[in-house]
Amino acid sequence: MEIKLLEHVNLQTTQLELMENWYTEILELEKGYRPPFETNGAWLYGAEYPMVHLVEVDESPQKSDNPALEHFAMRAVGLESLLERLKARGILYFNVRVPELRIFQVNFYDPEGNHIHIDFPPGEADSLGF
Repeated sequence: MEIKLLEHVNLQTTQLELMENWYTEILELEKGYRPPFETNGAWLYGAEYPMVHLVEVDESPQKSDNPALEHFAMRAVGLESLLERLKARGILYFNVRVPELRIFQVNFYDPEGNHIHIDFPPGEADSLGF
């Protein structure tokens, strides 16, 4: 077996509409088809795949303070546009260059406190002076 792609991430939320709007605005995902499960939720699509699954719950699940244990990552292009959206909405973020791999990460949190990092090609970061 050789894994090639993260199929999707499933997130529990007490704020379904807020989270749908956040992921469509910030990550530019699109709400799409979701099978008629017994629970309420949404599937958010990128590159024609349902990458983020939101499931509505009554109580927020407990989160870890250690981002090394709980996060999800996506690879993307368009670093400048993401940084503009984050800044315009006052979303705090921090950047990391991964040694040797030359990946440039933008790390931030969604409204429910889930840690996300988006990996960009190093050339995009270089062209912006990072």
